Amino acid sequence: MAKHVIGCTLGSLAIPDTVGALEAVRRIGFDAVQFSFQQAGDTEPAGLARIREALDRTGLAVPAGLVSFDGEDWSSIAAIRRTGGFVDAARFPERLERCRLTGGALARLPIRHVTLHAGFLPEPGRPHYRAVCDRLGAAAEALHEFGLTVGLETGQESAAVLLSVLRDLDRPYISVNFDPANFILYGSDDPVNAARLFAGRVSMVHMKDAIPADRPGEVWGQEVPLGSGRVDLAGVIEALEGGGFTGALVVEREGGSDRLTDLAAARRLIRDLLRKKPAAK
Repeated sequence: MAKHVIGCTLGSLAIPDTVGALEAVRRIGFDAVQFSFQQAGDTEPAGLARIREALDRTGLAVPAGLVSFDGEDWSSIAAIRRTGGFVDAARFPERLERCRLTGGALARLPIRHVTLHAGFLPEPGRPHYRAVCDRLGAAAEALHEFGLTVGLETGQESAAVLLSVLRDLDRPYISVNFDPANFILYGSDDPVNAARLFAGRVSMVHMKDAIPADRPGEVWGQEVPLGSGRVDLAGVIEALEGGGFTGALVVEREGGSDRLTDLAAARRLIRDLLRKKPAAK
């Protein structure tokens, strides 16, 4: 049985003070955090020094940082399809620069791996497929110049489409940040089957849960506390471990009025799931 570090995303706490959020992650009992900048001034020298001190003091492992983009509209699936990631050529120069600025700041903490949403990737052979892949490859290269590896978040497209993109990009420093709930939220795939397909390519897992929409692919499903949705968490972990995954299990909570309680409960649930797993023979 793999021994996974258990963490949460810093944004899940919905605490605007970066250091305060890091301290809360440790108080809940997590050993790791996916880091993201939470407030103005974080990327300045004084801000980075404050964050480094907090990471040293809390002892939190940082399996990944987060790169996100201004101008992404998450109000609906249709809106994020238009505005997300690297699909829109007009937005690409600004987002490439954001990769350079955020990547450079994360590398100074130091963080060595980042995750991001690439946007709705077109199927191979469709118009703009090659152009989108080229933009994604250029963004990944910009991050890799800072010594960062890159995990692409799952769910906006099927696992088969993302796998085709990974093969065509053919860059060993690009992997999969596996989010099983996103497949349900977007209505794009089955999480366990996707986990099997990505065998050997997953660098980190977002532990998140969801209930499907009545019209999958047209409207959002509902993100819910871990263990109360339709994700087969044990099945996902088993499938990923079958492909050799030993990395961090990172809780992500995007809604709810009591995030800290939900995160603490998610940590206990994951710990119990791992304890119940049979030992590898």
